[in-house]
Order: sequence, then structure tokens, then C-alpha cells
Amino acid sequence: MTNVVSLSDKSITIGIATTPQEKKEIFRFRYHIYAKEIGHRLASVDHRKEMLCDELDEFGLLLNVKTGTNLIGTVRVNIGRVEDFPPNLAQNFLLDRFQTFSADVDNLFGYASKGMISPDFRHSAAHFLLATTIYELYCENRIQFGFLNCNSYLLPFHEHYGYRRYTRNWVDPDYGLQIPLVLLIDDIAYLQTVNSPILNVAYNRTAPNDQTRKWFYREFPEAAKVISNRAVAEDAYWAYLSKCLQHSPHKAIPVLHGIPEPAAKRFVHSCGAILKCHTGEPIITCRDSGNELNILLAGRLETSDGTYILPGQFFGEVGLVNRTKHTSNVFASTDVEILVLSFQYFKKFSYTYPDISRKILQNLAATGSLRSETSSSF
Repeated sequence: MTNVVSLSDKSITIGIATTPQEKKEIFRFRYHIYAKEIGHRLASVDHRKEMLCDELDEFGLLLNVKTGTNLIGTVRVNIGRVEDFPPNLAQNFLLDRFQTFSADVDNLFGYASKGMISPDFRHSAAHFLLATTIYELYCENRIQFGFLNCNSYLLPFHEHYGYRRYTRNWVDPDYGLQIPLVLLIDDIAYLQTVNSPILNVAYNRTAPNDQTRKWFYREFPEAAKVISNRAVAEDAYWAYLSKCLQHSPHKAIPVLHGIPEPAAKRFVHSCGAILKCHTGEPIITCRDSGNELNILLAGRLETSDGTYILPGQFFGEVGLVNRTKHTSNVFASTDVEILVLSFQYFKKFSYTYPDISRKILQNLAATGSLRSETSSSF
């Protein structure tokens, strides 16, 4: 499989790594991005080899994205039955419950992981090309459900492509808090709702089918309660924040002070994800990579030094502009809802609304929370 897409005077190609040399190149690329650039802990990795691989690589399709001979991106796609996946992964995604969708069929599931693009190409067509290739692989293998997990700051990105939340988060010792997501392959209506970039590809590869969606919401009724900025309008999103805070976000969140309410609405809707976590869940672990601004909306959080965080307050290191390292542990002492503002989307927002962005940064600077180091957008 090789796809090509134009990129100015260059081209991006995508294929499947088949030789040991191609696979080692991908393992080294992963390590460079995750360990050296982003700074994930990677506690279970042999750092001497500077390669990142695991058991899923044994039956995964390793997609490589290149310009010429230069590797600029990769993702791993695993296609298999429930028993093909590691037990902890199958349990985290509740694959046994998805198996009941077609109990008389030997269901195959898709799982995309270790997806990354090098910094110079993160605003190119590479993301779209990878996403469409994954979708096409799922269609070719008659997969109904495709899964992935991500850090909270990447929620707006994946939800834009049509992925949905449906179950509890988990903590990975290497990558921190992980949110499980599922893509219903033939739910064309939902792809339309979120204006997914893969919508046109979906029209050409599968027929609209609302039976999958109906089953999904019956099996996972909590999924229908998830508020995604991609699926609801700006005013509805603001109204939900107001309900959580029991006050206008414009007044309850200090980061928004001094910003006109219409501009504040636009900011949180453009950059935010509302994340639910349960009592006892670790939200931030010391030395996690910070790529977001976290604001508590409802419930109560506690830090490792015994400090309580209350609704409207932000917590953790501020990674809205620069990558940071969190310096303390934060866990949910009650069920909580958190507004996660993604630095990836804040950068885009800043291009269009520089005055609003400048005021937000001034509010953060007044707290002494901004760091001066730079980083590339992921």
C-alpha cells in the first residue's frame, strides 16, 4: 500500500514497513519523539537502545510516512480478535462488550497507537493521510469499531475525526492519564456532526448505518452524556460550563477575567475538552509532560502536598504555550469534571484571535505560572 499526496513542491508517501531495517527506523523515530521531544517518562523502556517497541508490534501494521526517503511520521494499526490483544488492553477498552454487537460473527477490532508526526510536518497533510489510511484499513477488514487512547490535550483533535468517549480512563506508567476512544466506522451521521476530515472518504468506503450507533448508546449510555466541543455549538458548550461551575465561567474562572464574554465563549469552545474523572483517579503524576491548561469545573482535587483545588482554579504546570513537566501529583478526591485547554489548539486560536490570546497569557503571567522555554506543536 502506498498513497501519495502533494505538499507544495514535495510529496508525502505512506506505506507499510516490512523489513527489519524499516521497523528499526520507526522504533528509533518513536523514541526520539516520545522520550527526547515530548519527554514522556517511558519507565519500561531500555533507554540504552533508544528504541521504542512492544508486543503489539509483532502483529501490527507499521505505517511509515515519508518525504522522499525521510521518515516524518508513523502509526501502528493492530487488527485482531479480542484474544489477540493483551488482556489489560482488552479490559481497558471493554472489548468483550463490543463483541456482543454481533455475537454470531467472529468480530475483528482495530487499534491505532504510537501515532506521531515530526515537528516540521505537523501542519501538513500528514495527519489527514494517516487518518484516512487507518479508516481505509478498517473498511477493508470489515471492522465496525476502531479504538485508540490519548492524553487529554489531544481529545479535541481525535474527537474532530469522529472518535467518542464511552468508558473510564486509565493511567499508563509511561504516558500518564489515558482516555479511551472509539470510532464507529459506518456512523456517517456522526462524522457529519463533527465535520470530520475523513467524511468524504467515509462516503466512498461504507454505507451509512445508524444501527451501530443505536446499539452503542444502548450498551454505553454514558457516552451520550459526553460533551464534545465538536458535537455541540458554542452557546451550548458555555451553558454546560456554567452548569458545572454554578456560575458564569466568565466570572468563575480567573484566567478569563477581563475578556469579553463572547470572546471567552469562543476561546473555551475552540480549545477545550471537558473531561470527567472518578474519585481516586490520578489526574496528573509528577514528571508527566504538560501540554495543556487544566481548570477544575466541578468536584474537588487534591495535590500531593495536601492542597485542595476548587472549581474555577487551574492546576498543574501551565503547558498552554510551552511544554512543561508537572512537579506534583494531583488526584480526584471526588468525581470531577475538568476543562482541558489544548496547547495545540491554543496555537491555532492565537493566529486568528491574537488579542484574546494575549490577554489570556497576561492573566496567566500575573500568577507567575508561565515558563519561558519554547517547544514545537504536536
